Amino acid sequence: MPSPHTIFIAADFVLDPALDSVADRLREQGHTVVRGPRAVPGRKTVLPPDRLGELVGAADVIVATSRVVIDDAVLDAAPRLRGVVFPSIGTESLDLADAGRRGLMVANGATPENFQSMAEATIMLMLNLSYDLRGTEDLLRRNAPRPAAPRARMLQGKTVGLVGFGRIARAVADRLRGWNVEILASSPRLDPAQVPAGVRAVALDTLLRASDIVSLHTTLTPGSRHLIGPAELRRMKPGAFLLNTARGACVDEAAVHQALRDGLIAGAALDAFEVEPLPPDSPLRQLDNAILTPHMAGHTQELYASFAPACVRNVEAILAGELPPHACNPSAAPAWRERLAGLDGARGGGLAHARNAAPPFRK
Repeated sequence: MPSPHTIFIAADFVLDPALDSVADRLREQGHTVVRGPRAVPGRKTVLPPDRLGELVGAADVIVATSRVVIDDAVLDAAPRLRGVVFPSIGTESLDLADAGRRGLMVANGATPENFQSMAEATIMLMLNLSYDLRGTEDLLRRNAPRPAAPRARMLQGKTVGLVGFGRIARAVADRLRGWNVEILASSPRLDPAQVPAGVRAVALDTLLRASDIVSLHTTLTPGSRHLIGPAELRRMKPGAFLLNTARGACVDEAAVHQALRDGLIAGAALDAFEVEPLPPDSPLRQLDNAILTPHMAGHTQELYASFAPACVRNVEAILAGELPPHACNPSAAPAWRERLAGLDGARGGGLAHARNAAPPFRK
C-alpha cells in the first residue's frame, strides 16, 4: 500500500459531480482530500490568498479545471506539489511552460470519448447550420408558410477549414471522409508533411478566404486570443459559417455579433464564450442566424463517464512517479524527476522538511 498523499481538488460548477467521484475514489485509497471553495458561475475561481496554505500547502497533486486560476501564488504555496491534473481537456488556467520549469507534471482528460464526442458534435453543428434546422423548425412552430426557395445547402462539395489541428480537429477530418468535401487545416506548428491524406495545410488567411465553413479547434493561448476578429471575419466568404467549440476568447464576440447582424457571414454556431454562462443581456442572444449552446454541445454520457477514471489514473501515475497517461508536458519529465527525487528524499527524512525539498525555482 503506497504512502498516503494529500490531494487538493478545486470546485467547479460544471464538473463537480465528476470531481466528487474523483475525491471519493482517492479517499478510498487512503489519501487525504482537501476540497476548494464553492465555484460561482460566470466567474473564474481565484483561491483566497489568505487560505492558500490551508488549501494547497500540503498538496502533492492539485486537481482543478480551466475555470480555476492556478498562478504563481498558488504554486509557490504548494512546496510538496508533484503535478497538476485537469479532469477535462482545457489547461489554459495554468502556464504549462512555467509548470515545466518548476518540475511539475501536468495531465488532462484527453480521453478518446472526449475528442470523439466533440468531433461528432462539430459535424452536427455543421449540418445544423448548412440545413438551417433551426429556421426550418421555427417555420413549423409558427405554422408559417414555406419559403419560396429552400435555404438548406449540402455539405457535399464545400470547403471546410479547421483552425487548429489537434485530436479533435483530426477526428473531425476523419469523419468528413466520404462527404466529398475539401478539408483545409491551419495551425502555427502544423507540419504539412504530417497532415493525413485528404487534408491540405494552409495559412490562416488562405483558409478564411477559401472555406465555406470555418471551425475553431485551437487551444487558448496569448497568441490565439481573439484569433478571429473584425479583419478575419471580413476575409471570410459572405455565405460562410463560423463554428467555435474551442474556447470563447478565441473569437472577438462583439465582432462576430456585428458580422452576423450585418450579413458579413451567413451564420455561426458558438458553444463557448468569454464569460460563461453567456450573460442574459448578450447581444448574441438576439440573433436568428446564430446557434448558441452552453459549452456542452459535445458533452455526452460517455464523455462524462470517462472523466473521473482518467483523472484518478493521472493522479495515481503522478504519485507513483510514472508519466501520466494524458501528460500535457512530457518534455518536462527530466525536471519533474529531479523534483520528485528531492520531494521523496524529504518524505523519507520526515515531512517537516518538505518545504525545502523542491529544487529552487527561478523565472
